[in-house]
Amino acid sequence: MADLTVEIYDTTLRDGAQQEGMNLSVADKMAIAALLDELGVGVIEGGWPGAVPKDTEFFALVHKELSFTHAQFAAFGMTRRGDTTASNDPQVRALVDSEAPIITLVAKSDIRHAERALRVSGDENLRMIEDTVAFLVSEGRRVILDAEHFFDGYRFDPDYAVKALLAAQDGGASALVLCDTNGGMLPDDVASIVTDVDSRTETALGMHAHNDSGCAVANSMAAVSAGATHVQGCVNGYGERTGNADLVAVAANLQIKRGAITLKGDGLKEATRIAHAISEITNIAPYPRQPYVGASAFAHKAGLHASAIKVDPDLYQHTDPAHVGNDMRMLVSEMAGRASIELKGKELGFDLTGQSELLGRVTDRVKRAEAAGYTFDAADASFELLLRHELGQSPRFWDVETWTVHVASAPGDPREADAEAVVKLRAGGQRRLLTVGEGNGPVNALDHALRQALVAVYPEIARFELTDFKVRIMEASHGTDAVTRVLITTADTETGYTWRTVGVGPNVIEASWEALTEALLYGLLKAGVAPNP
Repeated sequence: MADLTVEIYDTTLRDGAQQEGMNLSVADKMAIAALLDELGVGVIEGGWPGAVPKDTEFFALVHKELSFTHAQFAAFGMTRRGDTTASNDPQVRALVDSEAPIITLVAKSDIRHAERALRVSGDENLRMIEDTVAFLVSEGRRVILDAEHFFDGYRFDPDYAVKALLAAQDGGASALVLCDTNGGMLPDDVASIVTDVDSRTETALGMHAHNDSGCAVANSMAAVSAGATHVQGCVNGYGERTGNADLVAVAANLQIKRGAITLKGDGLKEATRIAHAISEITNIAPYPRQPYVGASAFAHKAGLHASAIKVDPDLYQHTDPAHVGNDMRMLVSEMAGRASIELKGKELGFDLTGQSELLGRVTDRVKRAEAAGYTFDAADASFELLLRHELGQSPRFWDVETWTVHVASAPGDPREADAEAVVKLRAGGQRRLLTVGEGNGPVNALDHALRQALVAVYPEIARFELTDFKVRIMEASHGTDAVTRVLITTADTETGYTWRTVGVGPNVIEASWEALTEALLYGLLKAGVAPNP
């Protein structure tokens, strides 16, 4: 497969946008299209102009405001209706008017869908396909055929399914894409069918896989192995139901494992950054365990693994994470050994080589802490503070004397509560007292009190924003007496840097206090602020 060129066709802006909970504005589509071009995909499918008003507006803006370096732009639509000609069909005309150089036509390749959904004869459906393709080709467009429900149609009537492809081929289509629309295919069946179709057609074949059987990426790989040279999918595997093939995973597999040419330029090396940037635009959190680009894709936890990684990272990684712009990470947990701690320290900028006594001390402390309910694999900031303490490098920005929280039912409405927090501490060489009378619950009141007590001495704290707050009851069987763990994510709004801290206590308030204080302490450290206790 070396030197094989596989065209990567992205349909995030149309098929991916059908995902439950995703609603892309025109501005969102513009931003994502620019990122897809940076990724190096060959074709970006922008949507269905003429049928969806938002897509019509998007196509008009693309031609005015975007200039692609790597990708070509495609419009999506369907074949002409059965009662008119392609040149007179408004939807087909809208595809031409979109000025997209590539038109992707969806067509029925399952005789049952032609007869029951379109309510036309099988022969008329074939004429609709050939006529529409030929018309668009005559208008100077490259035409790609998406054979909808192809695999199900092939299983029911293979000859008719292939006839649909041949009709598009006769019309001048440049690629015939076999769609597993219901997503139920398995790789060996895909390979068998694509091999047969390849022997009966002359035009380049493509694959469009949905992930309902959990095999979308594997099915795309199987199709390429059987002769396909065009693959469709979505960044981050977006799409309706269980999604489409994850296009980055497919491209990375083909390029890294098989030596094929997929993404243009250095796009693959930017895949992690781009995939996460698109997640931000869609407002769908990145999946940490996503292959190649997930935050956990190259994260190692077990001590045995860490010992081997210290010798040679390739022993426990299927590829170099730098190929896709990701990084190896060491997770510190109760399974950590000294090698894990040493590697994690190096990742954080601490050279612990040869410090066996220190490594043993830190390892033991981590294991005791995790046994008590802490988790450091999700709270790097708390681990760094622990390590600094053992190294004697723990800065003292303030000294807390006492803190209290008072919660009482609101006057006249026992269903609502007012929270008040009092924090007494020393900072900036003086004792400061702050009482907060308002808070959206006791934790929020504590957060306000602590910040307002410190911001005059450390104004950088005003930039720190709590972006996520998670609570977990560790021993649920203990009921209200259970240990509580709190994980807090904080962001510096000026730099964009984020960090996570953990707190554990007999209740959510004490656990939150620990995580909150560590979050501010770590933020000041990273901001380069000098302690002024």
